[in-house]
Amino acid sequence: AKLVDAALASGKIWEDEGFNYIKESFDKGTLHLIGLLSDGGVHSRLDQVQLIVKGASERGAKRIRLHILTDGRDVLDGSSVGFIETIEKDLAQLREQGVDARIASGGGRMYVTMDRYENDWSVVKRGWDAQVLGEAPHKFQNALEAVKTLRAEPKANDQYLPPFVIVDESGKSVGPIVDGDAVVTFNFRADRMVMLAKALEFPDFDKFDRVRVPKIKYAGMLQYDGELKLPSKYLVSPPLIERTSGEYLVKNGVRTFACSETVKFGHVTFFWNGNRSGYFDETREEYVEIPSDSGITFNEQPKMKALEIAERTRDAILSGKFDQVRINLPNGDM
Repeated sequence: AKLVDAALASGKIWEDEGFNYIKESFDKGTLHLIGLLSDGGVHSRLDQVQLIVKGASERGAKRIRLHILTDGRDVLDGSSVGFIETIEKDLAQLREQGVDARIASGGGRMYVTMDRYENDWSVVKRGWDAQVLGEAPHKFQNALEAVKTLRAEPKANDQYLPPFVIVDESGKSVGPIVDGDAVVTFNFRADRMVMLAKALEFPDFDKFDRVRVPKIKYAGMLQYDGELKLPSKYLVSPPLIERTSGEYLVKNGVRTFACSETVKFGHVTFFWNGNRSGYFDETREEYVEIPSDSGITFNEQPKMKALEIAERTRDAILSGKFDQVRINLPNGDM
């Protein structure tokens, strides 16, 4: 977040390669912004999105579409309504200035787009269908009406809102992503953007049928995976994190075991090692990922994989092969 704040404050974000790459589409295409609409500051921040929208419109973007994901996890459930009202005010001002700026689609973060560690690709597909294809089971004239209506359903909450698209009077989606458009995923945190980034960027992507793959200019807010160089273009340069404790211990001969289930496996490996995939030294490290339950919400199966993690950890300790054992039991968080 600090890196993005600094780049916005200094204006460097507008001078760097990433923005100038997507800017090439402004003349004839639409700028699409996809991400978590929230002031939680964990994955994204509303004020940064506002500055990106404003800055892009001042630098030639004539048509802007937002594809929003509601939060309710890092912030209070129901706060989505206020965030939408805030951004809609900005978009209305831009429309007065002749910029065609609107919200085009949406959905709840845990049900649409923001899956992580390849736990459930159907989550990303729901987002793809709404954002790229302009197709969703729910259609509304505006986002405020969409969220208020969907939240009124029994057991509904911001995290799990179903996907929706905004349509015009004739029922046509106002903002599918098409050839010649530019796309920015505005989350700064990597873990819940990597899967969408793969779908947007990889030509040989096969995790679900994309139906239509538009020729776009795509940039992330930051680079989400340094090993995969994903995405290849980004608005803010990533920090180089060296000599993390994981690397330091391994280089000093300390043998390490790391284990969690899918939803937190990245926390004891990728994040722990400074946003770096893979081993530092396979002869001194062992990483064990236990597949998380998919297709069921964790509150319905709260035991999750705690026992399996505990068993593997017990075995690792008793094996005598390791000097450090690090695990993440995700139940309390999830």
